Amino acid sequence: MKQLSWLNTSLVWLCLACQTPESPLGVHITVLTSEVLPMADTVFITGSSEELGGWNGRGIALARDASDAHSWSLDFQPKDSAFAYKITLGDWAHEAKLQEGMAFRDLGGWATMDTTLHVLSFGPAERVNDGQVSGFLHVVDAPVDPAGIIPSRKMWVWTPYDLKHTELAGPVDLLLMSDGQNCIDPATSTFGVDWAVDEAILALMQEGRIRPTLVVALQCATEGGDRRRLEYGPGELGEAFTDYLVHTVLAQAMENPILSEESHVYFAGSSMGGVLAFRLLTEYPGVFDGALAFSPAVFVETGNGLVVDAIGPWRENGRPAPSGYLYMDNGGIGLEAQLQPGMDLLLKELGQTDYSVDHLKWVRDKKADHSEVAWRQRFPEAFAWLAGKGAWAP
Repeated sequence: MKQLSWLNTSLVWLCLACQTPESPLGVHITVLTSEVLPMADTVFITGSSEELGGWNGRGIALARDASDAHSWSLDFQPKDSAFAYKITLGDWAHEAKLQEGMAFRDLGGWATMDTTLHVLSFGPAERVNDGQVSGFLHVVDAPVDPAGIIPSRKMWVWTPYDLKHTELAGPVDLLLMSDGQNCIDPATSTFGVDWAVDEAILALMQEGRIRPTLVVALQCATEGGDRRRLEYGPGELGEAFTDYLVHTVLAQAMENPILSEESHVYFAGSSMGGVLAFRLLTEYPGVFDGALAFSPAVFVETGNGLVVDAIGPWRENGRPAPSGYLYMDNGGIGLEAQLQPGMDLLLKELGQTDYSVDHLKWVRDKKADHSEVAWRQRFPEAFAWLAGKGAWAP
């Protein structure tokens, strides 16, 4: 059976009814198989929408090309403007292993898409790690919560240099991150692809666009259920988590001798972690120099009645302007389309505060889905912008 993402399962790929006027172009998909399939086989597209079978493994059949036995194609007019999909031979025991990107990851489709996919083979989905660890990574136990509310979890601590044998000449910055298992090491990431934060920081340092940066990335809640959403969002547990993050995790990190009063402190998170980024900038003034909020779920209503709302509590608190620079973005495929109305509302309300336009950067990538692959692609330029706002001299 199709496995759902690590986001609260009530939110993942369930609400894709973002309707727009149908494009006259429609969707065109070409699938090229490495081997000629038996005549009894049929290639299918299956996906998140009802017309694609609602992830039943079958969806819509593609047609075999009479002149090229390796080629299959499909033209159809989607009812939804955006959808997630995969290629199969009609069931999940025969899922396509793709040459493009992550071999078994969800693909993002849109109303006017014209794409070609190369299938290496068909079979049960396998975990395929994409990436590596660069620099120096240590996985440790996070500090104990003095209040006893936040359970113990792992923490990924990364540095660009071997600090035991490297003498640093200038200030070093700190990047605090949520969902640490997905940030640096593909072997610990949920779907085998990490954000490649390590490679991005090393490249940006080499280009002279950022200062040396220490990364402290805290694992998300492992208890399941709604725990992750409740820790990252507003509410009693959310307040306990931000208190722990700032006064325990961050406080301990700042004791590292390579950091100083000249160090800039940033935060980055995605989805509910993006909500956490926004909360930290508005609820803890002066603590962070800036934050990156990738695909933040600031307001979303799901089809089963669940509502995630970070805008309402912020509004009730007087709509405090973020303290520091804020980068926010969103894609356009699958869950990203469902998150966009909330983003539009937040951007509108931020415009009614005294928050400086120069302190905010907003990016929309309409062809991106809700995944580590997309956040990996957007992270380098996002972090370069944020660090560049520190007005430091390389």
